[in-house]
Amino acid sequence: MVPGTANEEPLRALNFTSDKGVPDAFEFPHITSMATGESLQLKTHKVPVYNLREIEPKPSIDINGYTWDTLPYPDLDESEGWEDRYATFTCEWLKNHLSARSCRAINYQIRRKHSDGDVSDNYQSREDIKDQQPVPAVHVDINRERASARALAVLGEEFTESDRLAIINIWRPLRGPVIDAPLALCDARTLDPTDMERTTDAYGGGYFVRYNANMKWVYIHDQMSNEILVFRQYDNTLKPELGDAKCIAHTAFFDELREGQGLPRQSIELRCAVAY
Repeated sequence: MVPGTANEEPLRALNFTSDKGVPDAFEFPHITSMATGESLQLKTHKVPVYNLREIEPKPSIDINGYTWDTLPYPDLDESEGWEDRYATFTCEWLKNHLSARSCRAINYQIRRKHSDGDVSDNYQSREDIKDQQPVPAVHVDINRERASARALAVLGEEFTESDRLAIINIWRPLRGPVIDAPLALCDARTLDPTDMERTTDAYGGGYFVRYNANMKWVYIHDQMSNEILVFRQYDNTLKPELGDAKCIAHTAFFDELREGQGLPRQSIELRCAVAY
């Protein structure tokens, strides 16, 4: 099944940026809209989210802004210090996959969903990086003004703004299959830069995204812990002012058709700085 050919997929509820006062809009606390200076407003829209296992040809970062692969890691969520070893292992894989000159970890985010957790907890305390909740709102992690500096800070002095720099995220569950709160990605070719609203929060500046019927959404059905989603958040050679967003909006979503099934989601998202 190819995105855009038919609405054969069941509709899933995703939360997009909205204007204040719009019917059914609701506040998303701790995120501030740069346009209004007020708390971000969201509204739910139901959209088809296609299973990547059924899509041919396999998407690529260069064309779609994302891909997926099988990459086993035997020490996942096991012995002490596994996170840093995992980051080194995964960055080496990504460097080879992209034929890049360098790839270094910026940071990682571990999320362990629990019944009494709330996404607003993520923004009240940044101390426990292992107890964050999934974010059920369509967003891009970092704005362009911060992105190159963030990448260069870990890549080292041999690289400058004149090099091609990118930030690539690699997401995987710590256990599978993921039924509760999987991650959905928007094909970069279908993201209109004018739908990206600048925001700020305790972590810095990013974008939350307005609904557009042209967006094509995908996920890995029953994603396992040896399967990774790889998606771009920034590339300094791309020019959004020319309509060239090419970054991946993404969001957790809750599958109403499988509510109450599966274990609470646990995941790790690694953010990597890449120099080509």
